[in-house]
Amino acid sequence: MSLTTLKDDLLQEFREERTMINEQIELLDPLATSLRRPAAQRLISASTLVLVELVCYVVSVGGIAFVAFMHRIYPFSLLSQIFYNVQDRNHIGSLNVTYLTLAVYGIAIFCAILVFLIARMAREIRLKNEILYVAGKNIKTIVGQHLNRKALMDTIEQRHYLGAPSITEPTKVKVNEVLNPGYDNQ
Repeated sequence: MSLTTLKDDLLQEFREERTMINEQIELLDPLATSLRRPAAQRLISASTLVLVELVCYVVSVGGIAFVAFMHRIYPFSLLSQIFYNVQDRNHIGSLNVTYLTLAVYGIAIFCAILVFLIARMAREIRLKNEILYVAGKNIKTIVGQHLNRKALMDTIEQRHYLGAPSITEPTKVKVNEVLNPGYDNQ
């Protein structure tokens, strides 16, 4: 167990902190840049996403109402007429009429559910965009603070020559004492 001086401990801690800050900047800067881009990259704004979400909810509720009143709307009212008319039902086949009616109602319900899911996805995209924007802004702030700390540490290092302890102050050399490698003295 070797005992070190306070100066050596502080210099070692300074170097480790500098290395850590450089590594964190390398990790956080690309992350902040990528997080600042929303999931729906400038295709639709937040207000458009809210509008799409509301319209899809209304269409979904309208689809359920459509299923409830389908037997009163003209092209679909023919299904109930065929279903309750014994002669047409026997001519086509009662099982075929039942399957056709169930298929039409099933398709309408399926479409209403799909539109509802689209509304939920628009909501999720909108919420994720907000979260990503806040996270990107906060990470950018952290990177800025790290860059300020790094600049301060570089200034301290240059002022005290901490990075290169073997470098000393340059000495003045006389011009006549500098050797000329292109001239041979032989």
